[in-house]
This record gives sequence, C-alpha cells and structure tokens, in this order.
Amino acid sequence: MSSLKKSLKSLFAEVITFSKADFHLLSYSYTFLLIILFIYLNYSFGFYRDVMRTSYSDGSSVWTFPVFYGSMYFIVAIPVLFFQKEYKLLRNTSFYLKSIFFIVLYGVSIGYFGYRDLKFPSLLSEENQFIIKIISQLKGSFIYLLPLFLLKIGFDKNVEGLYGLSGNTKHIRAYLILFCMLLPFLIAISFTPDFLKAYPQFRPWIFYDIFRLPTWLYTLLYETTYAIDFLKTELVFRGMLIIGMVSIMDKKAVLPMVAMYAAIHFGKPLGETISSIFGGYILGALAYQTRHIWGGVIVHICIAMTMEVMGFWHFYQQH
Repeated sequence: MSSLKKSLKSLFAEVITFSKADFHLLSYSYTFLLIILFIYLNYSFGFYRDVMRTSYSDGSSVWTFPVFYGSMYFIVAIPVLFFQKEYKLLRNTSFYLKSIFFIVLYGVSIGYFGYRDLKFPSLLSEENQFIIKIISQLKGSFIYLLPLFLLKIGFDKNVEGLYGLSGNTKHIRAYLILFCMLLPFLIAISFTPDFLKAYPQFRPWIFYDIFRLPTWLYTLLYETTYAIDFLKTELVFRGMLIIGMVSIMDKKAVLPMVAMYAAIHFGKPLGETISSIFGGYILGALAYQTRHIWGGVIVHICIAMTMEVMGFWHFYQQH
C-alpha cells in the first residue's frame, strides 16, 4: 500500500513542481477565464453545432478546423508570451512555423471528410458504413505520421523517440493507479443524460452480420481503431504541442495547448469539455516533466474504453 501511495505522490509531485516553476498569475488567469468564456459562448449559442459541424457538408471543414484550432492556440500563446515579456520569442519565426505546422496537420486530419462518400459496390450498406467508420478513426494517422517523421529526421533529431513515443516509461504504474481512482467517478457519470446520448461511440446493434463476422469481433475491430485515435490525440497535444515545442517555448508550451485541447471537446457533453481543461493541463505538465506521452495514452484509452463499456451496459440493460 505504501508503494502505491509513493507512486501517486511522485506523479503529483511532478505536476506541483511544474506548476510552481511555470505559474504566472496574469497568464493563468487570462488563459482559464478565456477558455471558460469560449465554452460558455459555444454551449449557449451552438457555435460548434451550427458552424464547425455544418462545415463538413460543403467541404470547407478542411480549412475551417485548422483556422479555428489555430485561433484558439494563438489567442492564448501570444498574450501569454507578451504578459511574460518574452519579446524575443514573439519575434521567433520558428515558434510560428512549427506550431502552425502541427496545428494544420491536426486540423486537416479532423476536417478532411472526403472519404465519407466512398462507395464499395461489392459490399452491403452496413458493411460500407462500417468501413467508413474505420477510415474515420485512422485517417489522421495517414495524414500526419509521414510529415512528423520527416520533421523529426530533419529538424528534431535530439528529441527522444517520436515526440513522446519513446522507450521512456517514467511513472507508468502511477498513471494506472490514477485511472483506478477515477473509475468510480466514470461509472457514476455514465448514468447522466448527456453521457447516454453520446456513448457508446460505436453501436453494434445498428449493424447486423457484417462481413459474416460475429458481433463481438467487429465491435472489437472498431474499438481497437477507436483506441488508436486516442494515441493519435496524445501524440498531437502532449507530443507535438508540448515535447515538440519545448525546444522553442520551454514551459510556456502548456497553456496554449490546454486552450486548443479544450476546443476539440466543444462538440461533446459540457462536463467532458470542462474536465478537459484540468486533464489537459495535468497531462501537459507531466509530458513536460517526463518527456513521454505513454501515461496520457494509457489513461485516455482506459477512460475511453470504460465509457464504451458502460454505454454498452446501459443499452443492453434496457433491451
């Protein structure tokens, strides 16, 4: 028991150490008040629903998402650097070029939706729909893994691994313990109306006998790609935007990442969006301290799979 407490204390100590070194009252106040304001505006006036989501229908999403995410990032990054008198960094071209490169890669991967009209004549309607869902989960990997490898080889040779995907596994045990502590809260949240509307993300009951596979097998296939999508998310936000930007911004990479991370949750239940502020900050601080993203990957995937399982349980309990 004492070893478990020691593991958790060491994990929390990393966050506290980072916070003490990074804290700047004006920067933190501005960042968190701004995020809360944008969350209020989004959920009060349906910005994501009416603007971002509808942009898919006319193809403008491929540039709308990068512009939106970039705006959220720089509306925090630039004032924070200004507040802390980092004028040299504000004039650093590498700061803009590298962060925009990362943001555009991610934004395009989210906004590209051209595959939705793919038709496979030899497949049944449900099978075609299932393939589209799988492509949706994996599209980001195809869009930005090669550019990331090229950036790593060309400019970031000193960064260990691929932006946090490395052999470093510091504090992994503590992350698993942390998830176990969160589990009762996740189960409790699963009984709320917002949760029941959103989860599970994959609903096997709308498919029947696709590819002549048993339900459990095609469900497992989808959930595996769903888990890969969370690895991709950690690679972007804690890998690219923290570990990838540390050489330029050092600790100041965290707050802009938190703002952009909250923005990607605007289409999700309000409670999930609010919690993303704190989760994004903690995972960002830990990525900075440990220089790996495996802990975030583990926690993210475990939480996502718990929500899927609870979604399945609620549905089958009622039917």
